[in-house]
Amino acid sequence: MTETPLLEQPPAAPPPPDSGESPRQPVGVLWPSTRVLALVVVAALVGAAGSAVVARATGWGAKQVVHQYVANTSKLRTQPTDIQGILVQVLPSVVSITATSTQSNPFFGGGLEQTVTASGTGIVVTATGEVVTNAHVVAGASSISVTLNDSTLAHPATLVGEDSNQDLALLQVGGVSRLQAASFGNSSKVMVGDDVIAIGYALALAGGPTVTAGIISAEHRQVSTQTGTGSQETLSGMLQTDAAISSGNSGGPLVDASGQVIGVNTMVATSSRETTASNVGFAIPTSIVLSRLPELRAGG
Repeated sequence: MTETPLLEQPPAAPPPPDSGESPRQPVGVLWPSTRVLALVVVAALVGAAGSAVVARATGWGAKQVVHQYVANTSKLRTQPTDIQGILVQVLPSVVSITATSTQSNPFFGGGLEQTVTASGTGIVVTATGEVVTNAHVVAGASSISVTLNDSTLAHPATLVGEDSNQDLALLQVGGVSRLQAASFGNSSKVMVGDDVIAIGYALALAGGPTVTAGIISAEHRQVSTQTGTGSQETLSGMLQTDAAISSGNSGGPLVDASGQVIGVNTMVATSSRETTASNVGFAIPTSIVLSRLPELRAGG
């Protein structure tokens, strides 16, 4: 990987007029003192105390892969002209995940515990109930439940294995059979400009998953992130997309024009005090997901 960044840091914009009000910030986000691009993990809503997010950050100087774009006459860019048809194919494999955990309340010196519920999305891997999602969706969960796309009945699920370094987790849903497994495509064949669809239970809204459309904006992104515990980790080889991704989309599929899953949505860039990000989302490519499945099945 070359040390040359794709873009240089733009000059600082003049500060806005002081309105006397502090900028509104999501609960739980710690803005860094240096100029960074804040990446918010797309877990979803949390308990009765209100919504909270875990902020991650990466500097402008992060290592990038320099691409040389040339015309590819051997491939005709396919557009998803029949999005409804793709949804008929994919939606049965998209599930809603609810993870419940008990956490200490920092406002009471850590002595008072509270129940926190997070919502996310998962992808059915096998007909017998294996579901892949993001590790941060189920991190620290004392109980996990999964609701199928065509039902309101929540099924208990167990954590089989997780890989926090790749932000992946494998669940086993109980009491189910003959599920429709998703079709996984070859993410190595993805090209910048390819049309994609993101599916997930954004904001845990009632009435089914949210569907957004966009393109592959970049490949092979390396994103340095900060976890909720303050540790640093790096996700490499990420797909970048401008398809809208919101809280609750975590673990949901990024689908190509043929209805195949090419990525697992995991995070989105958000605004900091000095930097504004729009339509910058990231997905773990299926080449990484499928290579990790044997380890996850073994409890890794």
